[in-house]
Amino acid sequence: MRSLSDPEFSRNYGFWSEAEQRALTESRVAIAGVGGVGFQVGTKLARMGVGSFSIADPEVFERANANRVPGASALSYGRSKATVFREEVLAINPSAVVDVHGDGVTPSNAAEFLAGADLVFDESETTQPEIGTAIARQARAQGIADLLVVNVGFSSMATAFGPSGRFTFERYMGLPEGAPLDEIAQLSVDFSRVLPYVPPYSDLRGLAAVATAGPDGTHPSLPSIAPGVDLASALGSTQAFLHLMHRKGLGQRRRRPVWAPRVAVLDAYTVTGRIIRASKATHLRHLLVAAARDRAGRNPRGSYTHEDIARRARLDDADR
Repeated sequence: MRSLSDPEFSRNYGFWSEAEQRALTESRVAIAGVGGVGFQVGTKLARMGVGSFSIADPEVFERANANRVPGASALSYGRSKATVFREEVLAINPSAVVDVHGDGVTPSNAAEFLAGADLVFDESETTQPEIGTAIARQARAQGIADLLVVNVGFSSMATAFGPSGRFTFERYMGLPEGAPLDEIAQLSVDFSRVLPYVPPYSDLRGLAAVATAGPDGTHPSLPSIAPGVDLASALGSTQAFLHLMHRKGLGQRRRRPVWAPRVAVLDAYTVTGRIIRASKATHLRHLLVAAARDRAGRNPRGSYTHEDIARRARLDDADR
């Protein structure tokens, strides 16, 4: 474990104390998914001093990750995201503990994944709601916060589910409370749950493409750009700091983290930040603003319709 006098921490002390730095070095953070926000938030926490991680991700880096993930490059394509993340953290802090679960989080290994964790980030795919539910239930059983951070456009959102809060992950996502995980696996989560904030500058054709199946029957992933991921990792790591300080008994002079159903929102494009309440009505209100701007011709086009995606795929195949 690093010493509090290490030069790596010397610039931190202008904004937090030695006691808080010690709390960070003694903390263990679990991160489910290190392909975007999870990768950046994890490396930020490592630079802040967090000394122990549990990482789960079954995927490998691909070229499509390079637009927003520092770990994705020609040197890492085809390699395990979790392994690349571990190497990055150990390059920052050679004494860090980074346990890797290369098969990802499953209903059967959630307890092992969260063992000893003070906090968990759920950056798993919403297309597999049983994974998020398994993480949330285990976090609740262990008495730790389950932190959810999402990026959309140039903006980010963060909220958390507490071990004793009435607003659970299932309620937030519109899933049946207490239902068996195999039953939840058959369900889907709609965007009104995942995106309580829709940026007013959105090209809604892109969101429509994600919400509907393309000609091949598949749903494209939510578009994601580097500024939004950067902002999400900054918001997420700051919320993590607050969660950890309150958990370690050092939060007396710190503001409380944001808990569901409240959601912290930062948008670098509109240069705004606020706290909203997650609900379908909140999602609809923001969606209507974006739609009105879109109809008035005020929003730029984003080239993410099913036709755009299919056209680029044909061009990519032709270039190979």
